[in-house]
Amino acid sequence: MLRLDNKQIIKIYSNTTKTDAAKSYERISDFYAGKSVFITGGTGFLGKVLIERLLSTCTDIESIYVLIRSKRGMKLEQRLREITDAPIFDKLKSIKPNTIKKIIPIEGDVSKPDLAIRTSDEQKLKDNVSVVIHSAANVNFLASFRTAMKINYEGTKNIIALGKKMKNLESFVYISSVFARADKLTIDEVIYPRLRKEEEVYSFIDMYGDDAKTTEKFLCGSPNPYTMSKSLCENYLQENRGSMKTIIVRPSIVTPIIGEPLPGWCDSWVAAIGYFSDIIRGLTKVTYGHPNVVIDMIPVDYVSNLTIVAAARGNQSDDVLVYNSCSSSSNPISSQMINDLILEESLKYKNHEWKPRKVKLYLSPLVVKSMMFALEMVPSFLADIFLRLKGETPKYMEMQKLSILLKYVLRKFTMKSLYIKSENSQKLIATLDEKDKVLFPSDPRTISWFKYIPIFCHGIQKHLLKSKQ
Repeated sequence: MLRLDNKQIIKIYSNTTKTDAAKSYERISDFYAGKSVFITGGTGFLGKVLIERLLSTCTDIESIYVLIRSKRGMKLEQRLREITDAPIFDKLKSIKPNTIKKIIPIEGDVSKPDLAIRTSDEQKLKDNVSVVIHSAANVNFLASFRTAMKINYEGTKNIIALGKKMKNLESFVYISSVFARADKLTIDEVIYPRLRKEEEVYSFIDMYGDDAKTTEKFLCGSPNPYTMSKSLCENYLQENRGSMKTIIVRPSIVTPIIGEPLPGWCDSWVAAIGYFSDIIRGLTKVTYGHPNVVIDMIPVDYVSNLTIVAAARGNQSDDVLVYNSCSSSSNPISSQMINDLILEESLKYKNHEWKPRKVKLYLSPLVVKSMMFALEMVPSFLADIFLRLKGETPKYMEMQKLSILLKYVLRKFTMKSLYIKSENSQKLIATLDEKDKVLFPSDPRTISWFKYIPIFCHGIQKHLLKSKQ
């Protein structure tokens, strides 16, 4: 009769446990195999990366339905080509050219009733979609309050209404923003109480329109109408999701790709990327802020990967799960460090409007305005006079005005440090095995800012400034 000693029994039990654990682990790609995803905002910066990452990493995905707003004089197929012609799809098209055919355009508009989609398209979505990722939004911080509410808030209501009709829906993911509640210095992964009621907002808009001073008071400390609209979306989603398994992913400042498929890629001048590009071009010599203020930013592929993982892992609770995609609580970088690294890298390039200089940071608006006049406006005025004398079209004052406006718009984000927690995100990432951690990098602790900032600068130079260096 065969007898086993205690060491042998422990070894067998240990091996069995490991085998069972391996069997129970579901790869992220396996979750998406044979399933269809519906994405809004697919023509945007984050949306393009989401689509590319899903197709590249989840090769057995059935299809990706993408809501695309029509443009006058352009067919739907042309609009889809605008997405897939982006350089980030080059690698995928060269390796797996047929994969692009899995993208199915759906003509519609988030801001219109029932999304203005055809009945047949709506039926396709209701019958086939397992995951919804709603990332469409107007991210213009200068957009009117009415526009922010119409596109961001009403658009989200319309997507939620459609999601509740989907027969096989497993995950509904809403892309919000950590700055939805930037009125707080510490931002946790929870949904905070309403800043305002819906009826209050619309009554205010009807009464005051876009009066800047009155709007600022009405925002309750929120930086702008965009951030308030995102906050209101979270509250609406929490209260009206029905039985949908719902997840909110909140990115901080979204920056160029750090990894696959094209390090440094970006195609948007919006907000922070425009702000940093002005430093690279030498347009910014002084700005609002303090050297020790922490700037919370995260590469766009990290946001996309976390979103893909969150949707796959799902939500087994009756509550809305919130995941902050951010860096300030786990891998902070100061404003001064960013500016110094950008300066060091920018000096390697020659296509500057002005030679990049060390950026001066001040908290006093009076000091900033005075310094901007002396160091930025006066030289730009003189440079334009010189262009006129040569018979050329002046350009520097206009460029500088736009740069100064952007700094003013972003001042509420650059003048104070926010501590943005990410425990839920870290726990989610910890559920991945080593292979999926490599395939879906999303942990900000793995970012080396000293290596990433040069990638960041090169991406802006190549893809936005079109430098050939």
